[in-house]
Amino acid sequence: MLEKNLKNSIDFSHKKKYLLEISQTLSLCSNCSCAIITHKSSENISTIKPLKYHVQDDIFYPCFLLQSGSDKKYKYSKEKTYNSIRRDFVKKMKTYCKNLKLNLKTFFSALEYFDRVCSNLSNFELNILNQISDLCIILSAKLNENINKAIEVKQYLCESSKKNYLSDELFLLKKLLNYDLIKITSYDILIDILKCGFIFDDEDFPNKKLNSVYDKIEDMLYLFSESKNWISMSPKEIAMGIIGWARDFLGLVPFSKNIQTVFLNEVEDIHNYLKCLNKIKKCFKIKEVKIENNNIGNHSDSTKDSLSDKN
Repeated sequence: MLEKNLKNSIDFSHKKKYLLEISQTLSLCSNCSCAIITHKSSENISTIKPLKYHVQDDIFYPCFLLQSGSDKKYKYSKEKTYNSIRRDFVKKMKTYCKNLKLNLKTFFSALEYFDRVCSNLSNFELNILNQISDLCIILSAKLNENINKAIEVKQYLCESSKKNYLSDELFLLKKLLNYDLIKITSYDILIDILKCGFIFDDEDFPNKKLNSVYDKIEDMLYLFSESKNWISMSPKEIAMGIIGWARDFLGLVPFSKNIQTVFLNEVEDIHNYLKCLNKIKKCFKIKEVKIENNNIGNHSDSTKDSLSDKN
């Protein structure tokens, strides 16, 4: 039995007192943050995950269930031009965040600010963009890090521009970001999916790969952030594309009926998510999943590729 073999999974029992009903078929367990699907036959199917993702939270309501912001795409008047320079800025922001030992939420929030600001620009002057990218990291650190770390980030990135720092930060915050710093990012959605679990207890997959796949998922998102396809996809499309890759790697249907029940709603086009999955697979030079009606319920055999195949 899968339950007995999966030593690193959580307890499969979900007491009624812990269940938050999302719909007639879907509930969340506040004791472990798993999703439970109840079919017409009254059979329950639960998500499973490694023990370290066991989360007890009475108010856990994952952001992938929220429509506001998760499907937002920015439009760029000069998308091709922006994409030609974007990767270098993403790499620079990664370097700064790494040197300052900032958490991934800080990086992805800063990246969201940067992409949002650039969506409103018609010209891309590198010296101005350098300043904007630094300020985006500073604002994100103020929101997501402790005060000492936020001060350290400011000192590190504003060494040469202390004189204009406050007015520049206020201009970015007020005029370019409209004081809106709390946005749902692909990282937020992905983390909530990992907490909830994206594999079900009635599925057959190689158990030894589960922890390995979980360990690679955040790295996949981190690497994909440099891709030219990033700005053409919504946060939810990106996160679900990464999850689709992980399930495909395990030999499972990327977007099975149960995945659709938990993470997608009835108005969302599954074909669009398959296209997003294939963009991610193409970025890492992995064989694409066929986008055909009769293949939505079948997984590909292209899941043996390594992360070393990234471009």
